[in-house]
Amino acid sequence: MRDQIEKLLLMGPAGAGKTCMRSIIFDNYLPRDTLRLGVTISLEQSRVRMLNNLYLNLWDCGGQHRYVTEYLNRQKEFIFRNVCVLLFVFDISSMSHEGSSAHGNTCANWSRVEMLRYFQAAIQCVRSYSPKAKVFVLLHKMDLIAPKLRQNIFESRKAEVIDYVVNSGEVATDIKFLGAGNEDSSVGFCVEGSDSERDDDVLSFSSTESRTTKVSETVKQFKLSCMNNTTSLEGFQITTDTFTALLHPFTSCTYVLMVSEDTSITVELHRINVRGAQRLFEQFLRSEDGVALEMRRML
Repeated sequence: MRDQIEKLLLMGPAGAGKTCMRSIIFDNYLPRDTLRLGVTISLEQSRVRMLNNLYLNLWDCGGQHRYVTEYLNRQKEFIFRNVCVLLFVFDISSMSHEGSSAHGNTCANWSRVEMLRYFQAAIQCVRSYSPKAKVFVLLHKMDLIAPKLRQNIFESRKAEVIDYVVNSGEVATDIKFLGAGNEDSSVGFCVEGSDSERDDDVLSFSSTESRTTKVSETVKQFKLSCMNNTTSLEGFQITTDTFTALLHPFTSCTYVLMVSEDTSITVELHRINVRGAQRLFEQFLRSEDGVALEMRRML
């Protein structure tokens, strides 16, 4: 089966956390390990295998002013051609600064207006050279904001970005917004549609002490342990007085993780359920459904 390679463009001002986020999600870094990452110089490219024949070609674009000027002018066709996804990252804490004199801030040399201009120019370029590309905005470092203020600030910054794009003559209805926090334990996301009426698109923020975050960290630590011992991850099961968990292969390139607080249900019963779901999923993949046809290309 022919490999499918998709280009993901990772852009944003310097210090927004692009490389840290990429390293945690795609390179198996723990959040504390990102402290040793250096500044991205110009452009870093890497290829990540996602599914059997689906690869992401990640272009991590340094956010210093001199590089951005090159991206948007002399190199724009090279940078923005054949893009599948543009992910633009803002440091949400830096967006509160009007000027470039904010101290103690990693994006201090970028004013809010400069960030918005950069994003608007990137939108124009990607729509010129890759009109079918999906556009996502990540409002990063949400964990630096007090929990009770996060949702309001997220909504305020989101509206600000949309208004700037619309006022510049561009369409903003196809832009998806995400929020993330890079704390000591994990990276947590929320996803929200650009249309405020689409309540079904909203996933609320959760603290890093949430069950989801702890499970995510446990799985990553176990995977890293397997890699350090030159063994492959086949799955695991956990049984305690308060919960049971099962990580089990689902397809040749995916896993399913089940966590239950009902300890009366044994791990073996969960395993039987997963195997039953596998059979149903395999039947679905053999159907002529449009989604099944698309999934067969990657699974």
